[in-house]
Amino acid sequence: MTELDRSGTDGNAGGMTSRTAPKLDHLLGIAAGLMARRGFGRTSIRDVANETGISLGGLYYYFKNKEDLLFLIQERTFGALLELQEAALAEGGDAETRLRRLVRNHLRYFLDHFNELKVCTYELESLEGERYEAIAELRRWYYHRLAEIVAEVWGVPGDRLESDGRVRHATLFVFGMLNWIFTWYDADRDKPVDRLGDEMIALVMDGLRAGPPPERTESS
Repeated sequence: MTELDRSGTDGNAGGMTSRTAPKLDHLLGIAAGLMARRGFGRTSIRDVANETGISLGGLYYYFKNKEDLLFLIQERTFGALLELQEAALAEGGDAETRLRRLVRNHLRYFLDHFNELKVCTYELESLEGERYEAIAELRRWYYHRLAEIVAEVWGVPGDRLESDGRVRHATLFVFGMLNWIFTWYDADRDKPVDRLGDEMIALVMDGLRAGPPPERTESS
């Protein structure tokens, strides 16, 4: 994974220290809450200033414009999630064990970062250029780690990972369940997150154990 080199961008957040980083995290959390409710386009820097009680000048210490703010929300959210998932994969285990860890970690992280993940899901296309590519690279890393597990269950060789459309579809089906949970999850109604994760894994693994569907030809 690579992090955007912020020394050549508009923002100043690349110079965060151990003292200022918690303030930035608090600020980004509030900004993500506003964007999750209103959308990126309808959230202004002045809205963030009013909500946080920080002056406009104080906000511009951390970023120069609204796209920079959105980038920071996505970079720090995805970065923290992927660090968590890298550590989970490093623990080893068979494919089902690793998949279970990834799903449970994602759901736990979702509960703690509901607004941030909603913004990440809806607002990727609001980024442009270098910022867009930096976040897209983080997302590709996550996709490939899960795709490798799907391919392992099905016995698909690693050199076919990119070309096998069935692996791609199965991987995106799993992400579809994970990424859109905020549209229906109700803490009072739905089960504890680990049990919810186990239900997802059971559904996924039952399908994966059946093996991949036959490859379709152009004429079929």
